[in-house]
Amino acid sequence: MRYTSPEMAGRVAGTVALGIVCLFGFALAGLLFLYAVYPWIDRKVHPVSGSRWLDTVVFGVIGLICAYVTTRLFQGRRWAWWTAFAASVLILASGTVLLYSSLHPKNDFEASESGFGIGISIILMTPSFASSVLLIVPCVRRRFAPS
Repeated sequence: MRYTSPEMAGRVAGTVALGIVCLFGFALAGLLFLYAVYPWIDRKVHPVSGSRWLDTVVFGVIGLICAYVTTRLFQGRRWAWWTAFAASVLILASGTVLLYSSLHPKNDFEASESGFGIGISIILMTPSFASSVLLIVPCVRRRFAPS
């Protein structure tokens, strides 16, 4: 016979929620690594900073930091929880600003690119909203509470 207490169910739910947040974190790290190497794969792409080397270094370092924080988050470090929560709230805020500016264009160029802006804002806001909500769920917060 199997015995499941509410405490054990909360622990499992917290681990699953944290696993989903870590999945988003590793997906973001993978995307940043892709941005780091893409100027070398396709020569026709214009680097964000104007230099292939600088793009590789900047996006590579940010990707490493993202992967490191995500790993430490799954290991239960409190500073990683705060870092992940702050990053998800900042990404959510930038997605909201992008959505607002896409819905209220000020010139013809912004009006022509509003569909792209709306799509990018939804892509930014969906995982960041899910991560923010999952990180403040009580069963996840308990994992990072001081002893």
